[in-house]
Amino acid sequence: MARNPEATISDLLEAAAQLFVSRAYDDIKLTDIARASGVTKGAIYHHFDSKEDVFLSMMDRKLRAFREDLRPALNYGTTTRDRLYRLTYLYLSKPLIEQRVIQLVRRDSQRFHGEARRKLIHTYQEALPNQIEEILTAGMEAGEIVLGDAQLLARVFVAHVEVYLSDYARRHFEGPEAMARHITDQFLNGVATASHRTAIPPIPLTDTTQGGNA
Repeated sequence: MARNPEATISDLLEAAAQLFVSRAYDDIKLTDIARASGVTKGAIYHHFDSKEDVFLSMMDRKLRAFREDLRPALNYGTTTRDRLYRLTYLYLSKPLIEQRVIQLVRRDSQRFHGEARRKLIHTYQEALPNQIEEILTAGMEAGEIVLGDAQLLARVFVAHVEVYLSDYARRHFEGPEAMARHITDQFLNGVATASHRTAIPPIPLTDTTQGGNA
């Protein structure tokens, strides 16, 4: 019986995801993907033009799925904290390989140029940073968090979450719920105790301690 084309493509991209997450991009060949997915190299060329095409197709599929899986967080609960927590929990509840696929954008996007790179970065932004930005923008409008650059703050939150993807960090938490609550609380509350949450004073333009101008 002939294999279903969509099933073949799905198996190829899943095998590719496993390989790209666990090994360096340059160390992977099409023959490795063929072997891991149980198809011939010729079957890969029937659906894809190159290793680059496999990678980009895999990322596009994964990122689009991420976007839809995280989307419900935008309307979860009634506060910014509720929504950030829910989005983080949904992210951390996914299989580890799925979580680490996101990091491949940062690791490998510079390998691509022109329209291919633009599309990869755009799809990534739609999947994660833009949804966080939407939550933060709503929080600013509601007066729940201080006004600022929501796009920049969303990128800070993404970086904050990525710190906790290591095995070292995971050993400190019982599961994704505890980790998501900790990440959200730390981001919104900071690490200073309540009595020490004061603003840093501005640095003077001149050094008055030296008895003259800097």
